[in-house]
Amino acid sequence: MMASAWLKQDHELVPGAEIFRSDRRFAMEAYSASHGQLLLRSNPVDDEHETTIDLLFKPLAAIKIRDRFAGLVIRCAAVEEAHLILMSIPDVRADHGYRVFVLESEGRSDYVVSMAVGWEEGILSRVQGSFFNSADAYLRRWPTDPLDGLNAGFNAASVQDLVDALNPEHDPQTRRDRFRYVFVLMADVGQDERPKISGAGVFLTEADAEEAQALLAPKVASCWIEMLPVAM
Repeated sequence: MMASAWLKQDHELVPGAEIFRSDRRFAMEAYSASHGQLLLRSNPVDDEHETTIDLLFKPLAAIKIRDRFAGLVIRCAAVEEAHLILMSIPDVRADHGYRVFVLESEGRSDYVVSMAVGWEEGILSRVQGSFFNSADAYLRRWPTDPLDGLNAGFNAASVQDLVDALNPEHDPQTRRDRFRYVFVLMADVGQDERPKISGAGVFLTEADAEEAQALLAPKVASCWIEMLPVAM
């Protein structure tokens, strides 16, 4: 298995060909309705595996999978096999670019119908949701989910989570896979039509940030509040 791959071309996805094999355990990590994304993950295991494997299908048309796999083989469905599966799914056609990927584990078969599949193996940072969703020049705000798209709030941290994270005895190796928003007061302190953007303060509640904004506003060219996620 290659450490990373992204497969979507005909010559990469030959009907009947095996494209991925691993004896590790995988489970569904995330699903995003945005772009129809499904993420399966194999987490590190003490004294056995140090790496994380993220396996992504997108865009999705249909799925039939179980919640976890003990060992996993993925292959492109044979022509007749793909035809039978697609016949059972209304409004999904192979000539629209969708392919049938068969997932085999412990003598059972499932399937994912999508246009592409890819994976990456490596050391996943504690503050990184997945290998497939990272901040960059086009998305400067740090992602709060393993996949891009609307955050449903299921991984939002509580006030007690914040208190625990600030405790000096808190485990420094804990994955930061939850978040809590803070309110950052930003200001333009430039002069003579030369903007100079600066962070003025970080507040735990929007009310406190708005109070500080009212005090600062008469003294700067402009100021505003931005919500930013804190990894917990």
